[in-house]
This record gives sequence, structure tokens and C-alpha cells, in this order.
Amino acid sequence: MTTIFRLQVDVGPEWTDVLVPKDAELIWTSTEFGRFVTFWSHPGDMATTADEPRKLRTDSLPLAPGADPGNTVRGVSGLSGATAFMKNDRLLWVYRPPAEPPAGDPAPAG
Repeated sequence: MTTIFRLQVDVGPEWTDVLVPKDAELIWTSTEFGRFVTFWSHPGDMATTADEPRKLRTDSLPLAPGADPGNTVRGVSGLSGATAFMKNDRLLWVYRPPAEPPAGDPAPAG
């Protein structure tokens, strides 16, 4: 079974830590009463615990080349492996941290 998880978040240009159900993928965002709301698809039912970390942050869409050379960098996540999610003129970066090795197991070399 697949379920939609709704999460209201206070997200801005700095990375924000959130918890979502295991293996959740961001599928939609909206603004409700001035608050930012995210919707995540995940395997499981409505009672699935939200215990898997994600990091979120908003960003501005990139400008056309040469449009404003004095402007700050736009459209760059700042974390390797982050995924861009776009809806209309909203850009949201989503980062899924690597899984922690089980207790007692050595960390992978690398």
C-alpha cells in the first residue's frame, strides 16, 4: 500500500531538518494560510512513523546567463546529492542523508 504523508514545515533559505516516513519521496508542495506544506508518497499505511531524516531549503530559480552578474548564486543546492523539486516559481531542495550503519557495524570505507 502507498500512502500520502502531509507535513507542514517552516522552511527558508537555510537547511531545515524534518522527519518523514521511511523511503518517502516529495510529490507536492503548497501554501496553506501562509504556511508551507509538503506532501510525501511512501510505502506503508497512515500509522507509519515519520523517523527518516531529510533536509529541505528554498532557493530562487536561476537567472538567464548574464542577466545580473552582481546577483547572488541561485539554483545551487550546496549539498552533493540534493534533488531539486520545482512547482511553478518555487524551488525546493531535498536532501536525503546517507543511512547510518547499524550499531556495531563498521562504517563503509570511502
